[in-house]
Amino acid sequence: MSKKLEGKVAIITGGGMGLGESTAKVFANEGAIVVIADINIEAGKKMVATLQKNGTEALFVEGNVSMAKDAQNIIEKSVESFGRVDILINNAGVQVEKTVPETTEEDWDFVLGVNLKGTFLCSKYAIRQMQKQKSGNIVCVSSLSGIVSNPTQASYNASKHGMIGLAKCMAQDHAMEGIRVNVVCPGSMETPMIKHLSEEWLAPYRKANFLQRFAHPDEVANCILFLVSDDSSFVTGAVLIADGGYTTK
Repeated sequence: MSKKLEGKVAIITGGGMGLGESTAKVFANEGAIVVIADINIEAGKKMVATLQKNGTEALFVEGNVSMAKDAQNIIEKSVESFGRVDILINNAGVQVEKTVPETTEEDWDFVLGVNLKGTFLCSKYAIRQMQKQKSGNIVCVSSLSGIVSNPTQASYNASKHGMIGLAKCMAQDHAMEGIRVNVVCPGSMETPMIKHLSEEWLAPYRKANFLQRFAHPDEVANCILFLVSDDSSFVTGAVLIADGGYTTK
């Protein structure tokens, strides 16, 4: 049986842990060549070593996606190593829990820089390569917070709402060049991003959706797999919500 991503070169930003780690493993199982781009050198190299140990061709590129030179380098290193870029997963993300009055300019620039500007920059350089190939797939990892409001997450919500608008524009601009762009909006997941939060704070969110639990990252990674595979060949500009039914209320 052929694998869905056989020989495809897939870049995953923030690929060292959490949803990025799960996505890397799911892609590897489907035959992809995986590029892990992360600012966390230890986590990124560890992830690549794990993939290579299991027989997957993989590369680690250190980079801060909010910086143009780093974003460009991620794409260029991938092309230098493997000759092309078929898939980009804009997954790198950070979060600050503050209201607007509490949010400093530095907080705002940090969150919007990584989440939204980073998506813009990585997509910019990836699309240039995909235009040469006349093919490519981009998935932007937004969030349930890109659709609804959350308390004390002003900068995070703004960035995640912005990612959806950006993705839809890219989908429209580049559809006739063979490039598809889609969005996945996960609800709460069991990832390192929530480890600093108390169980008392998390408990209401665990029960807020129909399934009354958080998603395992693998469950969302399989949604991403669908969006980058030929199974979704007629899907672009879409927002796939994986939230356990929360937004249907």
